[in-house]
Amino acid sequence: MRVEVAVVGAGIIGTLAAYELRKRGLSVLLLDAGKEGAATLASAGMLAPYPEGLSGEVLEAALFGLEYYPGLLEELAAKGWKVEAGFSGTQVVALSQVEKEAWAAFPSGKQPAAQESLSYPVRGGRGARTFPGGYVHPKALREALLKALEVMETPFLQAEVEEVKEGGVRGRWREEPFTAQARFVLLAVGAWGSRFGLGVRPLKGEALVLEGPAPPAPLFAGEGYLLPREGGVYVGATQREGWAQGVDLFGLRWLSDYAHERFPLLAGARFREALWGYRPVGELFVGEVERGVLAAVGHGRNGILLAPWTAKRILELLGV
Repeated sequence: MRVEVAVVGAGIIGTLAAYELRKRGLSVLLLDAGKEGAATLASAGMLAPYPEGLSGEVLEAALFGLEYYPGLLEELAAKGWKVEAGFSGTQVVALSQVEKEAWAAFPSGKQPAAQESLSYPVRGGRGARTFPGGYVHPKALREALLKALEVMETPFLQAEVEEVKEGGVRGRWREEPFTAQARFVLLAVGAWGSRFGLGVRPLKGEALVLEGPAPPAPLFAGEGYLLPREGGVYVGATQREGWAQGVDLFGLRWLSDYAHERFPLLAGARFREALWGYRPVGELFVGEVERGVLAAVGHGRNGILLAPWTAKRILELLGV
């Protein structure tokens, strides 16, 4: 098989980059090992540049993503693939007077609008501020992009890539060796980047989806957050180093205590699902690592937010 770009990794970074490349007429091969713990499948999909504390060039990249998504979702919906999302802002609740006073430190002209009352009951809440932002359902977005790529006749193989070099990749597909020739290779492999010499490590996040009333928009309060998810509420998230799999008792206890103690409306909420995935933590890097081989790594907990800028940067590097 010969293509112009082989994209290794079919999380949101890889699928969105592949989609934008195909829209510009390049032939693309999308490869994914299908490993458990892929961040996109468990992610909250938060679009919250300011609450996440981003600044400088990364903040500019995040704001680009925030502006990009409504158009993309409209484009996908026109083709029949509707993705859950909201862009009415992200709310941060102050749980102490110190937090409330900290809002005054925002640069002139960038202070978020004050809220007279909380939009969602929070125990201990002392007021809230709303920032530009929103959310998008990561798993649903990935599925829509994969359907679009299929219509665009983009081959997608669940294959384990073992070697990457100028001119292509080598690995295993259906237990058999395979090779693919490509002018360029893009590594978008998330937390597994260290296998290819990239400077990332896994930071596992755990989350719950509950049957209960969700806030009207993503809401940060203390060490966790809530956002709407498929008619229920997504509660996140833990941060735990290493490759341990699944949601364990510690994670469940932290999440359930956080939801029960902080949000009165969730006191009797029924459990729907537990989610977990490995965030790729390290220095954000989108560029060439060797001739013909590019990497997009280190997005941490902001992969969804930074994916549009990442795809744009890949297009620039490839001159398309």
